[in-house]
Parts: sequence; structure tokens; C-alpha cells
Amino acid sequence: MLHIGHFSFDEQNDDLDNRHGYFTCVVDVNNPEDAISKFAGYILEMKSSESCFANMKYVYIEDIIKIATVPEEPITTWLQSSEGRFPRSTSYSLPSAVKNGIDAYGMLSNVAKHEKDESGQYLYSNPFIEFN
Repeated sequence: MLHIGHFSFDEQNDDLDNRHGYFTCVVDVNNPEDAISKFAGYILEMKSSESCFANMKYVYIEDIIKIATVPEEPITTWLQSSEGRFPRSTSYSLPSAVKNGIDAYGMLSNVAKHEKDESGQYLYSNPFIEFN
């Protein structure tokens, strides 16, 4: 069965700057306990081998979702809403996941280098859907 793990983390760099973030992992195992064990080993491996995990101090399990059959229609597995404008952040799609049959896709307007407006704020990506 497919298990999706949603995690949050606290990190601190060498200058003692604090950040927080979120990541998702996926694994095919029989039960949630095996998923948790696999996720723990994977996160420890990523901490020592991938720069995007290097400054993590604490990792928290937000939830583990078990999917017994792959859905034929889209489902939402995570939604988070934060107050205020979108903060400066860094994101990675499939960090170190070099496996056959796993690919990431992005819209060029969303993955190209973002420009800043006159106040120094990053411009928003082009919306995929705009609700009026």
C-alpha cells in the first residue's frame, strides 16, 4: 500500500538563522508502522547527504496517509493556510529522487527565476486558476 507522510521541520543555519518548512515522502509498504520506520531511515540519510536537509534540527510527523488503491480521480492529501503574504522560501521537487518512473513537472512561469517589484518583494507566479 502507498503511504504518504507529511512532515514539518525546524532548521537553523550556521549563523543561527531560524526557518521552518514542510516536506512529503511516499513509500509502498504494508502498514503505517513500516512507513514510519522507512521514513525515519530516509530522513536520516537525507540529513547527511542532501544540503536541503542539512540544517534541520527537528522533524515532526504531521500525518501519514494510507492509500490502498491508487485513485483514478485527484484527491487532496495536504492543505495548509498561513496568514499574510507568501513568505520568502526555498522549495525542491524530488530532492535526490533519481528513480525510473518518477518525474517532476512545473510550469515555466512558476519555475523561472522570479523578479522583484519596486519594493523588493518577489512577484507572484502566474496563477494556474484564478477565482474571482
